[in-house]
Amino acid sequence: MENLNTTVLYGVPKVAYGTEGCTPFPMCVHSCANYLGLPVDYTQAIVESGAAFRLVWDTACWDGGNVDAVFTFDQPDKLFACGMRIMGRSLKILRRTPEMKKEDFTDFIRTEIDSGHPVIALGIIGPPEACVIAGYRNGGDTLLGWNVFQEYPEYQTQVQFEQNGYFITSSWWENPMTEALIAPGTETLPPLSPKEVLQNAARVLKARTCETQAKGILAYDAWKDALLRESDFPRDAVFPVLVERMMCHGDAMDCLSDGRHHAAKYLRRLAEKCPVQAEKLDRTAQEFEHITKIIWEEMIPVLGGWERGEKQMRQLAKPENRRLFAAQIDRMKAHDQRAYTNLCELVEEL
Repeated sequence: MENLNTTVLYGVPKVAYGTEGCTPFPMCVHSCANYLGLPVDYTQAIVESGAAFRLVWDTACWDGGNVDAVFTFDQPDKLFACGMRIMGRSLKILRRTPEMKKEDFTDFIRTEIDSGHPVIALGIIGPPEACVIAGYRNGGDTLLGWNVFQEYPEYQTQVQFEQNGYFITSSWWENPMTEALIAPGTETLPPLSPKEVLQNAARVLKARTCETQAKGILAYDAWKDALLRESDFPRDAVFPVLVERMMCHGDAMDCLSDGRHHAAKYLRRLAEKCPVQAEKLDRTAQEFEHITKIIWEEMIPVLGGWERGEKQMRQLAKPENRRLFAAQIDRMKAHDQRAYTNLCELVEEL
């Protein structure tokens, strides 16, 4: 503590996109848990939160928010509750409402930080993705922490940096995308059992529609249909349209590559602890591994790399490439369908 209006928790692990993960909420759970001395890795965080099994596609438009982990379950708070359960606690959440004042948020933040607990927030800098608040100054007017967007050029006018890399921002409340604060609640809860983890996984994978969103296995068809809709890829498409198409397609690939990779890793760990179900757990892991293999060995080479530059946009716009991707999407869907069947059977056995 520097003075009565300032508390900064130093040593909170960095949250940033990278090869180890690209889903902000479980990245934040991993960071906060490790700061509190809990041996939680990213694999556990993304799988036990349920986010490893998600795939969402909005059928009404090319929606850059498809990949947001908040859509994992049909009830948004379930994702956050599962995340806090990883830390052995209930969920404490404050959602922003039109009548809410900035002081309601700063009171929540000060209480948690003063108690030695980092806070997970949605927003603060940029979109309403999860980030970590590791401290405050000026009674909460200024916040410090980690945000995956903190070094993006478009936000540099709003951000300064602490010597250790934390962002420093005083314009967080003015950001309309600052939507909620999340912290461990007061109730102590047992960790999710293997049965509960697999039950949640099956629930997320299950094909369903939520308003205009195709979720789970159904999302594959919506993604494929969008790619094959020639009117969405006119020959004279302006550059922003191609950017939008590539972003949504790329996000779907990232969602599957990140999520299914860690799902397989988790299930293989679980197989070592559950010898009776080991064979089926390993088979299910293999189905997920096939999905990541299709993305990295077949999709990405056609695009010319994992980047989302003009080269990849032009490759995506080609009809013959989109037809190829459609066939690959069908194959990935089949792998997820078999994984879903296995998970349902495992839930009954455990």
